[in-house]
Amino acid sequence: MLGSTTRRRTWFLARSDVFRKKWLAHFLSFIGIIPIYRLLEGAENLSKNDETFEKCAKMLEQNKAIIIFSEGLCIQERRLRKLKKGTARIAFGSEEKNNYNLNLAIVPVGINYSATPWKFRSTLHVNYGAPINLSDYFELYQQEKAKAMNVFTRDLEKRMAELLVVIEHPQNDDLVNTIEEMLLPDYAAETGVDSKNGKDTHAFSCEVASTISRAEHDMPESTGRMREAAAKYNSLLKKFKLRDQVLRPEVISAMGIGDVLKDFVYFTLLFPIWIFGVLTNYIPYKLPYVITGKLVRLVEWHASINGTLSVFIYQFYWLIQSIVVGLLTRDWFITLGFVIAVPITGMIAQEYYVRIKKSAGKSRLIKLFRNEKVVVEELIELRTNLIADYEQLRKLQTNN
Repeated sequence: MLGSTTRRRTWFLARSDVFRKKWLAHFLSFIGIIPIYRLLEGAENLSKNDETFEKCAKMLEQNKAIIIFSEGLCIQERRLRKLKKGTARIAFGSEEKNNYNLNLAIVPVGINYSATPWKFRSTLHVNYGAPINLSDYFELYQQEKAKAMNVFTRDLEKRMAELLVVIEHPQNDDLVNTIEEMLLPDYAAETGVDSKNGKDTHAFSCEVASTISRAEHDMPESTGRMREAAAKYNSLLKKFKLRDQVLRPEVISAMGIGDVLKDFVYFTLLFPIWIFGVLTNYIPYKLPYVITGKLVRLVEWHASINGTLSVFIYQFYWLIQSIVVGLLTRDWFITLGFVIAVPITGMIAQEYYVRIKKSAGKSRLIKLFRNEKVVVEELIELRTNLIADYEQLRKLQTNN
């Protein structure tokens, strides 16, 4: 995903344990992936990094771009882990080898995931920062190499953190996600941005995370109460199979016969398109999840492998279907129509399914209100209080 956001050909450093099988190692090398040896893969292998660093230096001499994941570990959390020194070693070592004439620049990048990165069509925002010129550290490096690499790594860490949504305390992850989900639609409506566009909503997400993190320092008892309320709220939502969106005041007020009729017309008119979209898109949508679920142990790898497999499987499946339709119809006009219709109806089918889930959620809420009105009232109260508490924290911090 990172490589797809730049027009420049990129090479990647990746953990060495994925190179254990010879055929896979050849394939990874062919597509531009270079092994980096970490302590986790065995201290006896660390010396092999000298060969990797030498290879990187030669690539940089040829003006090639290398992408390094400086945290050295893949964990699905919205915070920055302490950076390893490999980036500094490669950069300074390459410059030193070339008499400091490479004019290297390191571009900090923040990769911002949604709270549920493993879900289909969840958001991803790749945020590029201003380049850091390595020449700014040459004087210090020539005097004290270790200190220069430490200073550079610290500066890089700071610059990367500025590009990320950072939730400082792990205990507040669910609280931040809950507040974000509650208030994001209002923010999008007020500012006129797309709530599903990570670039447009990045500032809002950063503000929520920052507000809760600062409150954890200054008023831990307040965030503690909010965590308990959020946990109870989410537990009730899960128990009754509801989403926060159905409890939004404007959604509740719109519920009625008009809303039901609108959904009925929508589902009726688009039903044939939904059927076609499902029949032509379901297998390439589902197959990556099946493969990943059976073969991939670490959940942190699921999103990336699903995404990569989907790209290849979808194109292959799309091509095969188109060839079959072409052979059966012998009509270029019908075949071209099929080729165009498959991705469009696939997107419509996805939106159709989302709307079905939303409609079902509204129905469950209405049923719950009739049978257990006190539960709905408790949910609305918890939601209202959480928003009020957050807004109070935000105002207090703004005034200070």
